Amino acid sequence: MKAKTKAFRLSPLKARVFRLCRLRYRYQYVDRLPPRLRLQDTFGTCLHNTLSAFYRLPPNERDKARLLEIFEAKWSALSPRYRLLPGAEDLHRRGHDLLSQFAAAHDLHAKPFLLEPYLEVHIAPDILLVGRPDRVDEEGDYLHIIDYKTGEPPQEVDAVQLRFYAIMVQEGLARRVGRVSFWYLDGGRLWTALIRPEDLAQAQEEALTLATEIRQEVIFPASVGPHCAHCPFLSMCQYRDEIAQRRQAEGW
Repeated sequence: MKAKTKAFRLSPLKARVFRLCRLRYRYQYVDRLPPRLRLQDTFGTCLHNTLSAFYRLPPNERDKARLLEIFEAKWSALSPRYRLLPGAEDLHRRGHDLLSQFAAAHDLHAKPFLLEPYLEVHIAPDILLVGRPDRVDEEGDYLHIIDYKTGEPPQEVDAVQLRFYAIMVQEGLARRVGRVSFWYLDGGRLWTALIRPEDLAQAQEEALTLATEIRQEVIFPASVGPHCAHCPFLSMCQYRDEIAQRRQAEGW
């Protein structure tokens, strides 16, 4: 009997990494090298975990003080070595500021429909779209997908990640997605887009195209640019000397 082919698993993160730099994709998903995480990465995870734990509480137990209390507990649970790194205390204070802004701008008693659900749907017989959106809210007959962002809003928002989540939520839960949003904790700014059937059809075509390109890639060329400054594989990248020269010359 012929062995069943294992489905290729495409996540929004995999798609973003491949579109950003194929060499980084190779390091991360093919070679599976251990990344060198930045202070900011762990800080972002801490904030996400704080908000997830907070919204799992009964609404009558939620207020700003409780939100900050959870953050303190999550921060204290981090490695003492991490908390003593240069810049860590600045991030600790920033976490308080960002969550205080969040408490002032958002409904702390909201009842999310789902928090960090793991979803996977077939978009082709041998391709699975997988992911874990931060939050899904109910808005009447429709669902609203929310993704928290700890950095500043970019000049141009890349909504591919959210549209991939919309495919997974709509197909996996058999519920119509009405809109998707990035909630930027820095400054409390929002980016929201309505979701139409044609948006999901286009997103599915993009996902299928990306999955095909990834599976056929054998060279994994580098894309050198400002994003390299934040790459968790910079220290082992074969282009690190060129990157250092470009950073100095171009100021990024």
